[in-house]
Amino acid sequence: MDLTLVGMVENEELRHLLVEGTHLIGRADDAALKLVQPSISRRHAEISVNGSQVTVSDLGSHNGTMLNGAKVAEAVPIRAGDVIEVANITFRVEGPGGSEGSDGADISMFNESVTMVPSHELSWDEVRKEREDKRDLQSLLFRVLAEAGDLLTIPREPGEMFEPILDLVETALLNPERIFILLLEEDQEEPVTKASRVQGSQSAGSLALSRTMMKQVLEEKKSFLTSDPLNDPGFGGMMSMVSQGIRSAIAVPLFDNAEVIGLLYADDSRAGKRFSKDQLAAFTLLGNVIAVAITHARYHVLEQEKQRQDAQLRTAGEILDNILPAVLPPCEGYNLIARIEPCFEVGGDLYDAQEMKDGRYAFLIGDVVGKGLGAALLVSHILSWTRFMIDEGWDPEPLITKLNHQIFCCTDTVRFTTFFLGYLEPATGRVTYVNAGHNPPFVIRADGTVETLAPTGMPVGIIEESGYKTGEVTLDPGDLITLYSDGIPETQRADDEEYGEDNFEKLLVAERGNDLAGLFEKLQGELKDFREDAPIGDDVTLLILRRDPA
Repeated sequence: MDLTLVGMVENEELRHLLVEGTHLIGRADDAALKLVQPSISRRHAEISVNGSQVTVSDLGSHNGTMLNGAKVAEAVPIRAGDVIEVANITFRVEGPGGSEGSDGADISMFNESVTMVPSHELSWDEVRKEREDKRDLQSLLFRVLAEAGDLLTIPREPGEMFEPILDLVETALLNPERIFILLLEEDQEEPVTKASRVQGSQSAGSLALSRTMMKQVLEEKKSFLTSDPLNDPGFGGMMSMVSQGIRSAIAVPLFDNAEVIGLLYADDSRAGKRFSKDQLAAFTLLGNVIAVAITHARYHVLEQEKQRQDAQLRTAGEILDNILPAVLPPCEGYNLIARIEPCFEVGGDLYDAQEMKDGRYAFLIGDVVGKGLGAALLVSHILSWTRFMIDEGWDPEPLITKLNHQIFCCTDTVRFTTFFLGYLEPATGRVTYVNAGHNPPFVIRADGTVETLAPTGMPVGIIEESGYKTGEVTLDPGDLITLYSDGIPETQRADDEEYGEDNFEKLLVAERGNDLAGLFEKLQGELKDFREDAPIGDDVTLLILRRDPA
């Protein structure tokens, strides 16, 4: 009957057919099974095949040869299902049909599910000792689970929990050689090792998890236990564990009652070290407690971060409230209002107005791309720059050109601002303006006719050198100019239909002679009725300047 040696060498499966004759195992060039690992002697062991008689013998190697856990010296018979260890490399003996030969060799002696009993009957003292040991273990596991409850009651960051978790696992499993905490990450296909504890000659860096085991634990949410990775019939020979010399391994899902967030894993390569089913049961419960604790800790960190951001947003909102003028400075012969309704705590819209030293009246509106602290910071810079340049008497075109350069140099490529700046000569009603990519303001004439002030250049901050043109319009008695942000026409309902510029224009025409504060309130009501249950999607900002009737 042909037998085959099957093993894992440097993460690759090695198969060697035992044909009639002598098979030398070692580093020698004439070896039938050549192994180049330093732990292997040049002439390490020998397998002899003589008809149906197959034997293995050690040739005086430095690290020895083992058969089914027993040291080999002289020739010892082998058969299908046996395990041969050559130094630290393990081989399974397979028959023609797999790990169990036609002679019905029993390989269950290496499975955790079977308890090995000595050939002699146990004495009463031995029975009593065995029962006491079992009760002691169960008592220890109960204490470990009780201590695990502290993980849920003491707030801490996830990283601070790993050492206490390793302590609990080490106690529950009676000091295994290796323990690993692995968590699933959104950007990683495989679970990531977050913490480990290794003792003895084992290496933390050589962890190579069995895909069979990971599938069972992570996808099927089932705990895993094996005391013979090579011959475990439930898992079909886990070579990744065999190649590391692992004799017993245990793994449980970190299940937080909603999803699996990772796994707890431990293993041992020492002879006689076997994890029990009691330990597996306790380890499974421990994994559940730990998963819930880690998830709570993550939520705690997120909540703290949210509170910190909320505090920053409130502060930024208060600063913007003080920067944006609540009431525009008066302009003789004109009625003015400016209103803003941000959709978040901090918006990206801005407006301003100020009297100039030469008697002109400057007014402006802008919309910074984005929301939050970044947009608020840019709003404050823009207002500071424009107020200084207006106070210094800069005309609209050079002012916008300089502002464009400043914003381009201090922001990234996706941060820009639409902007409209107008200078009013109160006596004549003449307005000189630059529209840098902003929504065209409406000029509503006293007779109800409408004009729009189209853009005269690109939004500021997109390219470093951008040219701008100046436009002009004259406000006659009773005329008004309306500056607004895109939050008004782009107000949406749940079906994505927008309020639109046409509806806004109709409202302005209908309300052109009425109180301006009442006009804004009516606009708010109309937008609210239009969007129904849909939330506010963008800031709503409005600045209206109307010349008094003659």
